[in-house]
Amino acid sequence: MKKELDRKALAKQAFDECSSAETTVRYGIKRVRPFWNVESTQFMYVPAFHFTAVRGVRRYRYSAKDENGVIHSFESGDCCALLTPIWAELPEGVVELTVTALNDDGSDYALAGARTFFRLAPFPEDTPPAVRPYRESAIKAYRYAMSAGFIKHWLEHGEPDPYYDLNTYPCKMIGALVGAMITYAKICPEDAADAMKVAVSAADYLIKITPRGDDPLADVPPTYYLDFCPDPQKYGIITPNWHAAVGHFGTTMMIYPARAGLMYLELEKATGDEKYLREAIGIGKFFLKTVEPNGSWYLVRSCKTGEPLTDNYIAPTEVVIPFLTALYERTGDECWRSLAEGAVRYAFETQLASYNWEGQFEDSPVSSDYVNLTHYAPVAMAMYLAKRGDEKSLQLAKELMRFAEDQFVVWKRPNPWKHPTPDGSTPYDTSIWHTPAALEQYGWYVPIDASTSDLALGFLALYKAGCGDLYLAKARALTDQLTRVQHEDGKIPTHWMNTPGAEANFWFNCMFESCYTLSVMSEYE
Repeated sequence: MKKELDRKALAKQAFDECSSAETTVRYGIKRVRPFWNVESTQFMYVPAFHFTAVRGVRRYRYSAKDENGVIHSFESGDCCALLTPIWAELPEGVVELTVTALNDDGSDYALAGARTFFRLAPFPEDTPPAVRPYRESAIKAYRYAMSAGFIKHWLEHGEPDPYYDLNTYPCKMIGALVGAMITYAKICPEDAADAMKVAVSAADYLIKITPRGDDPLADVPPTYYLDFCPDPQKYGIITPNWHAAVGHFGTTMMIYPARAGLMYLELEKATGDEKYLREAIGIGKFFLKTVEPNGSWYLVRSCKTGEPLTDNYIAPTEVVIPFLTALYERTGDECWRSLAEGAVRYAFETQLASYNWEGQFEDSPVSSDYVNLTHYAPVAMAMYLAKRGDEKSLQLAKELMRFAEDQFVVWKRPNPWKHPTPDGSTPYDTSIWHTPAALEQYGWYVPIDASTSDLALGFLALYKAGCGDLYLAKARALTDQLTRVQHEDGKIPTHWMNTPGAEANFWFNCMFESCYTLSVMSEYE
């Protein structure tokens, strides 16, 4: 039976939390903790910004002009103060903030700083309802996938479709596909035989193309692979994904082998075939051999030498920690538990301390601190902390989910920025985006179904941990939207920008994440 929620009261609670210094996102404090929002363009929770103090000045005036032209002001002795005194009265929309250093008599002395940003609306009283039950929506999407050429090719030939460009990312796509087929087989027993045939064929192909012996990355499945593809010039299949795979070819992004390792463990459990356990252990041994003193691993390695190609480290909470934990639970070998604990220490001492939640994606370059933040690592850590269940862990989990919501969820109107197409021509209009939704990363700050799914699961984790009905309401609202954007044929589009180009940019792995979320949320709708 569906739990009824008082949405009016929950919307008031959400508004109050967004306006309070006690329930805001962790904000920067000079000489105490970093300002993570140097590249941020939108805020739902009350922010603070880093401005340089003016020597000899003791007071500053904060003036925020909303998009209606109304000025909201307050004074503070801190040039980096929270905007709490005016945040609740600022309407949704573009805000132009100036901070002015004042003379002792209150007159203007000098401009201390300025910032333009979008003030997002908090969780509202009403969001669009679901159009069908969550489980029905998940099955509809899985059946759409089974009818697609991408999967039919696996079913009929046991190999990747050479004309499906995302197969150039085998570790990512096969890992997602196998996990999806295992889940589909569970919820639709009548289709289990075909689903498991696809899962086994795909996993066995990944095993086939994994380097062995004295290769520097022996037993580590490849992040990029092009050998199965026809001549792209001859067949006209050059795409941005093809270009990205070619551009990164010869490297391995180490989060993806961990994803494959977790997939192998799931498949071994589903089939009883221990060869998948051996593959997972082989991947684990590489992580054991290459762990750094800080408990993490370099993110990108050369396939030719095995050496690191960047100073960036893995954000381990999303995939690596779950993989190592699952490996320990399956084998009982203490080395995997020790590795996982070291990765947890890294996450706490480095990522949680800095709030540098770097986006790590196979088709994107690594980035400098705070340039390309994403929700995936903080949501994963929030879910990890929610399972701990103690009060301190739950407070940290709430703060992490506030950050993810603040920067990546749009409940109503998006920032009216204009993002040009690759050739610099007509920009698309954010007013036609499907919302509510979650955005993926600063480098691709657009509504994505998998991002929406990730935030829904994060909110659900806090609800299950006893943190209150507001988290269930948020999880439902985002999951409802998955059903609303779904096509009649079952497809859940990746990009929710309501344009032909966005519609064509479709990733099956993202839809599989949505399917998983729908199946999990079906117990809470």
